[in-house]
Amino acid sequence: MDIPAQPKILEGATSAAVFVSYATADRKEALSVCKAIERRGAKCWISTRDVPPGENYQEAIVRSLRASRAMVLVFSDAANNSDEIKKELSLASRYHIPVMALRIEDVEPSDAFAYELSTRQWIDAFDGWDKSIDALASRLHQLPGQTAPLAAKKSHRRAKLTFSRSGLIATAAAALLVVVGAAWWFLGPAPAVAHSMMVRLSGFQRLSPDLPAMMPDAIRDEIIAAFNDQGTVGVSTASAPPPGSNPSYALGGTIRRDGDHIRVITRLSNERSGATVWSDSFDYDSSQVSRVARHTAVDAGNMVRCGLFGASTYPHSLPDAVMSDYMQYCQNAWSPAEGGKALDSARRVVASAPDFSWGWSAITVAATGQFLGQEPGLARDKVRQEGLQAAENALKLDPTNSEALAWQALLVDRTNLIGQEKLFVRGLAARPLSCGCEHDLYGAFLANVGRNAEAASERQHGVDMLALDSGSQLFLANALNVLGKRDAAKPHFNAAVDLSRDPGLADSIAVSVAPETGEYASGIKALSKSTLEMAAPKRAALIAGFRAMASGDSEAKTLAAKSLFGLSDDQWNGVVLRTLAALGANHEAAARFAKGINSRWDWPSLLWYPSMRGVLDQPEIPGTLQRLGLMKYWRATGNRPDVCSSKAPPAFCHMI
Repeated sequence: MDIPAQPKILEGATSAAVFVSYATADRKEALSVCKAIERRGAKCWISTRDVPPGENYQEAIVRSLRASRAMVLVFSDAANNSDEIKKELSLASRYHIPVMALRIEDVEPSDAFAYELSTRQWIDAFDGWDKSIDALASRLHQLPGQTAPLAAKKSHRRAKLTFSRSGLIATAAAALLVVVGAAWWFLGPAPAVAHSMMVRLSGFQRLSPDLPAMMPDAIRDEIIAAFNDQGTVGVSTASAPPPGSNPSYALGGTIRRDGDHIRVITRLSNERSGATVWSDSFDYDSSQVSRVARHTAVDAGNMVRCGLFGASTYPHSLPDAVMSDYMQYCQNAWSPAEGGKALDSARRVVASAPDFSWGWSAITVAATGQFLGQEPGLARDKVRQEGLQAAENALKLDPTNSEALAWQALLVDRTNLIGQEKLFVRGLAARPLSCGCEHDLYGAFLANVGRNAEAASERQHGVDMLALDSGSQLFLANALNVLGKRDAAKPHFNAAVDLSRDPGLADSIAVSVAPETGEYASGIKALSKSTLEMAAPKRAALIAGFRAMASGDSEAKTLAAKSLFGLSDDQWNGVVLRTLAALGANHEAAARFAKGINSRWDWPSLLWYPSMRGVLDQPEIPGTLQRLGLMKYWRATGNRPDVCSSKAPPAFCHMI
C-alpha cells in the first residue's frame, strides 16, 4: 500500500495539520489529496489513516478539526449529499477554521452546501491535478501565521486520478499466527467486477433504552473508519439501495443489553431479494460499553469484506444461497475450533458454483487451517492433498487468484523453501489483498528463515493496510520484540489487546514476552490468574522458571529447567522452549526443538529469538538446520539469517 513516509515540514511552516474532509465514497481520492499536500511540505490529518485503534472516531474528528489550521473539503456528488460533512463544516465555522473546497467532480453544491460554501475558496481538481494542488498549497501558505512558502514539489501525476485495488480474505485463525508463508505489498490495477461491492449501512437499532443514545451512530462511524481506504469493498450511508437488478447488500442490526453483556446482532442482506445472507451475534462485556462500537465495526467489517471481496472476483452475481455459504466460510475460518465448519461451507460453495475460483481457494484456506492444527498422520495428509488440489482448481479458473497461491505455499513440502518462495513471487505479481494478509504471511516466512528485520518491515506493511486488526498488530509487536525494540512494540501489543475480544490476551502476551524482555514479575502475575487457561504442570513450571530468572539463583534455575524439560509433549510450545533456553539449558532446548520438528509448533522462527542465542551454538544445530531445509535455502538464495551478521556469529554461519 502506498502509505507516505512521515513528511518533512519545511522551515517556518506551522505544526498544526490540515484537516481533510471527505465523503466515505471518496476515501481513496481524499487520501491522494492528503498525500499530495504532504509532498508539498504540510502535514495533513485524515480520519481513514490517523484515527488510531481504540480511539473514539467521532471524538478524534472533533479534536483534530478544532486543532487544525485549515480544512480542505474534497467535494464531489457524494460529499454534496453527506450529512457528516455538513457537521464538519459547522464545526469549522464554530472554531473559525478556514475552509478550502477542492472539487474532484464538476458538481454544483446543493442548497445546504451553497449557503455554507458561499464565501469559501473553490479549486477545481478535474481541470488539472498538479495545477490544482499547487494552487491549494499556495492558498494554504497565504493563511495568517504562515512565514514561509510551502514548496510545490511536482508529483508528476496525471490530471485524472488513478488508484490501485485491493481486497480482503479472512485472516488466519489463532493457530496460524506463526505460520510460514509469503506475501507482497505493491499494488496492481483493479479488475473489473460484475456488480457493485458497495454495502449500504441500513442502521443499528438500540433495543435497550439504558444504552447510550449515540451508540448506533458510533457503530456507523466506526464501520466507516474500519473499511480500508484502498478496498474493493466500500460502505455507503445512502438512504436507499442503488437502482439495478444485481444484488445490493445492506448491513444493519440491533443492540441490546443481555445480562452482563451487550449483544450486537448483525445482518447482511440482499435488498433485491430480501434474503439474509449472513447474521451473527457478538457479545461484549457491559463494563466496556465505550468499546462496543469499535469491536462491532472490526468484527462485522472483517466478515463483510471477506464475503463481498470474494463475490467481487466472480464474473456473475453469486446466488444468495452460495453467498450465504461463502459468508459461513468467512465466519468460521477465523476460529481454529470451527475450521471443520469452514471447510464444509467452502465445499458447498464449489458444489453449487464450480466455476468460482475463490470458492476453491476457500477450500485451500480452510484445509490449511485443519492441516496446521493436526499432528502428523493420515487425516492430516488427506486434508493437505484436498487443499493442494483445490488450489490447482482455483488457479485453472483464475491464474491471478493470490489467495490460492499464498495458501498453496503453506501446503507444499515445508523444507522446500525455494519452492514456497516461487509461489509467493507468482502471487506477488497477481493480485494484492487489502487485509495485509500476504504481508503477515511473508513476514512469518522471513522470520522462519532468520530475516527478522525484513519480517518486521513486512508486518508493518500489514498494519498499514489494516490497522484495525488484532492479529496484524500482534504480528508486528512480536516482530519488533524479537528485534529488541521493546518501546516500539508496546503500542502494537496494546492495540492488539484493545482490538481483541479475548479477555486473556493481555495475560498471554505478558507470559510470551517475559523470556525476551525480562519482565518476569508481569509474567508471574499473569500466570497466577485462573482466567489464563493452561495445564497445571505447565503453569507451575513456567512460574518456577520466571522466579528463578528473577532471583538469579543458579540452583533454582537448574531445578526450573528440569521441571520444564520434563513436561509431557502435549504441553510444549514456543514459550516453554524459550523459557528453557533463557534458563541456560541450551543443550536441552536444542534437543527439544529437534524433537518437535514436524509437530504443530516446530516453527524455525523460534530459533532466532534472543533467548535462543545460546542454542544456536550447540553442535547439533547445523544438522537441525539441514533437516529444515534452511541451509539449502540460504546457500541457493544468498540470503543469510540476520544472526550471521552479528559480531560473534554462531558456527553454522561459516558452513553456508
